Amino acid sequence: MRTIALAALALPLAAQPAGAAPRPGHGPVQASYAAYWSGLSIATMEASLELGAEVYRVSASMRTAGLLAVFVRGEQVVTVEGRVLPGAAPLALQPQRFLTEGRWRNTLRRVSMVWSGQQPEILALQPANQEEREPVPPELQHGTVDTLTALAALVRLAASENRCDGAARVFDGRRRSDFTAVTEGIETLEANRSGGFAGPALRCRFEGRQIAGFWKEQDRAEAAKPRGGTAWLASPAPGLPVIPVRIEAESAWGTVHVLMTRAAIGVVDLPRQQSDRR
Repeated sequence: MRTIALAALALPLAAQPAGAAPRPGHGPVQASYAAYWSGLSIATMEASLELGAEVYRVSASMRTAGLLAVFVRGEQVVTVEGRVLPGAAPLALQPQRFLTEGRWRNTLRRVSMVWSGQQPEILALQPANQEEREPVPPELQHGTVDTLTALAALVRLAASENRCDGAARVFDGRRRSDFTAVTEGIETLEANRSGGFAGPALRCRFEGRQIAGFWKEQDRAEAAKPRGGTAWLASPAPGLPVIPVRIEAESAWGTVHVLMTRAAIGVVDLPRQQSDRR
């Protein structure tokens, strides 16, 4: 499930066309994706990004589908708001408010965080970490960003400089991970039987390694193994910015394939969060 969630978080990260000079910002862009495992549909995703000259906002939602939904019914909504740091290349992003909320196996799971400089502060954590995970020490939280912000910065680098080499220290309120990405060149994607983008795309290899926040009864060596994948970025249609059009993410059960199914200008209409429902 974590592999699927991480793939979902990578999806909405729109940027400028590769090779273009950096712009102050652009209007909201939205995209839809479908995830498959062994040829079977397992999840659907909606995502959007609004990047201004001084602030940004990224939103994403995921819902299990097909065979997976038979065994694990779940949904997740994630949003982050932050600011664009002036004078930083390539337009570094600093999160300010982050919220993820979902219901998995009929259990509400919620994380709310804010950043004061380089240190995140957890405002809400449900269920509490002591019920299931080892806490992440404060010194490992310092200098981190959320997953959406880290991926947005890397994708924006790919758009402005036509490469995706970078690294990020990521904290999601429960887990602390290190992520890296490297450029593998331009590849022409063929049409997929499930649809999606076909044409030239920038190929980026990424890898994530969890370093803290493990399940208490988890095999530490297995959990700490690096999990990698490949993302292809391209402009899906004239007038649209570069976004991930295909993702392949490694998991303990095999490769998860994620395909873009639609992209357009606008903001995705996210489901109401559980805490907002009456």
